[in-house]
Amino acid sequence: MDEPRIPSSYHIFLTLIRRLQEEDPNAGRKVLKRRIMDLLDLPLEMDDPYWDEQEFSYLRSSRTRRALFEDRFNLAMYEIRKEEGKS
Repeated sequence: MDEPRIPSSYHIFLTLIRRLQEEDPNAGRKVLKRRIMDLLDLPLEMDDPYWDEQEFSYLRSSRTRRALFEDRFNLAMYEIRKEEGKS
């Protein structure tokens, strides 16, 4: 069985977050994170050893999966909020 993977870019997070927000427009950040983790079959607890493993980002720097997930999620949320501010 393949190990679950974190989306390779924040663009995938954008798509997932938008879809989840269509289903529940009032969902907060924590709920969105958990639902994404659940959709991707990622461990729901951040103290799981899975999150401490190193993974290469697209910039070829090695970082923990926790840091990659957080960074990509935060960037996607920033983009969504920026778009909402323009409309």
